[in-house]
Amino acid sequence: MLEAAYAAGLSGPGRLHDLMVTCEGVSPGEHRSLGEGVVIAYGFHATPFGECLIASTARGICRLAFVGSAGRGAEIDELKRRWPRARLAQDQPATGKLVAPIFDPANRTKPLHLWVRGSNFQIKVWEALLQIAPGELASYEQVARSVGAPRASRAVGAAVGANPIAVLIPCHRVIRKAGELGDYRWGLTRKRALIAREAAASHATTPSAFSIA
Repeated sequence: MLEAAYAAGLSGPGRLHDLMVTCEGVSPGEHRSLGEGVVIAYGFHATPFGECLIASTARGICRLAFVGSAGRGAEIDELKRRWPRARLAQDQPATGKLVAPIFDPANRTKPLHLWVRGSNFQIKVWEALLQIAPGELASYEQVARSVGAPRASRAVGAAVGANPIAVLIPCHRVIRKAGELGDYRWGLTRKRALIAREAAASHATTPSAFSIA
């Protein structure tokens, strides 16, 4: 695996594991159905960055959010808002199996599939975020250029803010052009911690030449 990672031009096996994430958008019909006929298993789990909600369907993970001061109920309400016609079923054992692969890429032995509901532009931005390597950061302007909309940095910012899957779709790696961290829907302290951990892991390997710009 180490040889394969370096052969692919990656910084090491950690980056190879990070690439084992696939993102699929719902179809137009599925978008209109608002989750009708979909069963969403969800659970709350402890992580190195605080408690989170993980929600998953037969098609893949559809939500990953950190629990804020409003508590678990607010996260369940948000899940219902995003998928109003889906059937929600709390299943701690099922979602618990995802914790290690999500928060420790070294435990990612097979791809994690994401199934997201959003506009075409939002999904395009979220897919672009997957191309930002761990330990690296990109500005909203850089992401806008990467999706072929160089003047749409504000729209990119809105799409980044609407990201339904924390960590795996790494919106924490997007910062302001001046180098400021900018906003993060799950708190700046958590954003700093995520960036710091990835930077530390990146420094332990050969620097990557990857850039989204």
